[in-house]
Amino acid sequence: MRAKLFTALFIGIFISPSISSQYLEDSADDFSQSLKNFFREKPLYEKYADSAVNYASLVERQDIKYQVNSSKPFTGNFIKYVDDNIFCVEEVGTYKNGKLHGYLEGYDGCGVAYSYKMNFKKGLEHGKYQEWSEGMLSMEGQYNDGKLEGEWTGYEYGLKAWTEYFDNDELLYYLEYTYHQNGQLATKESFNADEKLNGVSETYHQNGQLASKISYKDGSIEKVIEKYDFNGNPIN
Repeated sequence: MRAKLFTALFIGIFISPSISSQYLEDSADDFSQSLKNFFREKPLYEKYADSAVNYASLVERQDIKYQVNSSKPFTGNFIKYVDDNIFCVEEVGTYKNGKLHGYLEGYDGCGVAYSYKMNFKKGLEHGKYQEWSEGMLSMEGQYNDGKLEGEWTGYEYGLKAWTEYFDNDELLYYLEYTYHQNGQLATKESFNADEKLNGVSETYHQNGQLASKISYKDGSIEKVIEKYDFNGNPIN
């Protein structure tokens, strides 16, 4: 299960060999924590395993899940294995009256790290969604009755890369972030649904000082609001 593809352009974060030692230390700490999460003692699905049925024992009839040889729509927890290997869990979740209802969790590493977490209501995505890549959070947002709603955020190397804003599955606008080699925010740009600069965008110096704040409308500069030098002195 994956979140829907977004129309926004996802901007990657530039990381170079010349990055600062402090940033490397912070990244190493993040990676170390990710390894700890990945190699945790107990599998994440353990709390569901005893009460769950094997997903392979479920069949689908007219978009409703049943247990084999049962005429009653399935209600309960399931556990899905990779290639029927009972030592390698891929996904756990729950059905109510034959439709996904409640939690759904996917795993990497046979159940020792999250791939995604989400919730369903009567077969539709509903509530918080989170996705991980190589043990690190890569995306999170909210669903409402199967539709994207509110703020969705993407991450690269533990840093915010983009934020999208939805209303009833419709993209309203989005923000993109880039970073200096020392990990400080470099740009925060605002775009409309047509991928044109729109609203207030900001740039920053390597020391974190605001460099400029500019208002755009449909891709064109509307007004230069503020400009500052490296030391925070206003530039006229």
